[in-house]
Amino acid sequence: MQAAEILSKTIQPLSPKDPVARALDLMDEFGIHVLPVVSRGRLVGLMKEEAALNSTDPGSTVEGLMDSVELPYVRDRQHVYDVLKLMHERDLPLVPVLDLRGRYLGVVGEHEAARHLADLVNACVPGSVVVLEMGRNDYSLQQIARIVEDEGARILSMYCTDRPDSMRMEVTLKINRDDISGILQAFDRFEYTVHTTFQGSKLDDNLRERYDDLMRIIKM
Repeated sequence: MQAAEILSKTIQPLSPKDPVARALDLMDEFGIHVLPVVSRGRLVGLMKEEAALNSTDPGSTVEGLMDSVELPYVRDRQHVYDVLKLMHERDLPLVPVLDLRGRYLGVVGEHEAARHLADLVNACVPGSVVVLEMGRNDYSLQQIARIVEDEGARILSMYCTDRPDSMRMEVTLKINRDDISGILQAFDRFEYTVHTTFQGSKLDDNLRERYDDLMRIIKM
């Protein structure tokens, strides 16, 4: 999923000549602490709420307070993972998107990014989550997929997490079944360690940790 496909339909950029009061009004309206500043179709700065609030000149404009060095952005064809990574690295609620010629196209906000990430990993599709633990040298996507498919199910999404300071890893699977008892038995036969499961309405306390692990991987 490319950045240009998930642009915010509501967040508007500022102009360098806009008064600081307008910047604060828009930030309050959109519920964010930073806005892009655009002039003649080009990204020229970022206006941060902190700078606006610290301004003592009632007649000050965005141009005099905006950041204009090392502006963060992604290109229109970059993946949503790149957007999330930049958001994390720069602690931003949005990321400007430029085309290959450097023209400003819009922004991807954190809500759009999170919603489309959920689509990518089939988070809203009914099913179950299984977290396997294994040695890194024992990992085989082909074998894991075959075990699941031999039970008549499908893997909807998967991601891997290396354990720090260890040769162990975790593999998180989203499977299109509420009842995965047969799949769990099959994993046991093949000597896989099932670390965590989430079946139907039975939520394991560690499921949230698995989601946090995914977000950390994406933002690396």
